[in-house]
Amino acid sequence: MKLAHQSSLLSVALGAVLLLAGVACSGGADPKQTPTSTASETAVSQTATATASTPPSPAPTPLPFNGAVSRFKYPKFGIDAPIDPLATNAAGELDTPRSGRENTAVAWYDQTLETQGYFIGTKPGWGGNAVFSAHVYYISSAACPNNPRSCPGPFQKLAQAVAGDELSVVMENGAEYKYKVIHKNQYTATNVPMGDLVGGKGKPDGKEWITMITCGGSLDATGLEYVSRDVVVAERVSRVCASRAAAEGADRRSALFGAPDQGLRLREHPAPAH
Repeated sequence: MKLAHQSSLLSVALGAVLLLAGVACSGGADPKQTPTSTASETAVSQTATATASTPPSPAPTPLPFNGAVSRFKYPKFGIDAPIDPLATNAAGELDTPRSGRENTAVAWYDQTLETQGYFIGTKPGWGGNAVFSAHVYYISSAACPNNPRSCPGPFQKLAQAVAGDELSVVMENGAEYKYKVIHKNQYTATNVPMGDLVGGKGKPDGKEWITMITCGGSLDATGLEYVSRDVVVAERVSRVCASRAAAEGADRRSALFGAPDQGLRLREHPAPAH
């Protein structure tokens, strides 16, 4: 899957809220003044009244949690997996878990780790579209000593997802964001609209999505690679925290993701032996 290289990283501008506090003024009558000398008293009274009626400045909206993404849970399929924060590899592919975690971890694509100029999604909780991937199978004698060539990964059953399935993402601080599947698609490996998928095309304003991607379909002639990619999108059902990053997302998506294929693809998953 290829997704065109962008010349600049997605940048997020966080607005600062300046709290303005009104200063109340008050004054008393000068006992030496005559009853007809009331102009200054009237001005002071008007100033105090105007100041008192000024509404207080609203409290700034708290930003969502910005710590680590910890776990990915999909109870229907028995998934309770640790998260590997990843970015693109040297080949311009969305990397997948490595170093002994191929069969256990789920990748979340962390924009702060991206060094090649691709936009790879947002953080859960920030009102955008967070992107996850995991292996269907991965050959591993360590994880599956009795059948290493058919060793399942976390997304082995992702193709069986249906609308309404419940899943969640757990953050480092214990916060758990809940989602429900809203749709599923399968694309041929050479025609995946990665720009639209990563950018969350079609996501309504005020909604938050997560997109899960893995290999799927049948095997190619070599018996080593899948010819398709399964994509499942879920929408957050717990409260979405508003942020300027989310508000700016739609405008940036329209600029970054006009074409269906933008040079980014998912690193190939070794298929099981058959």
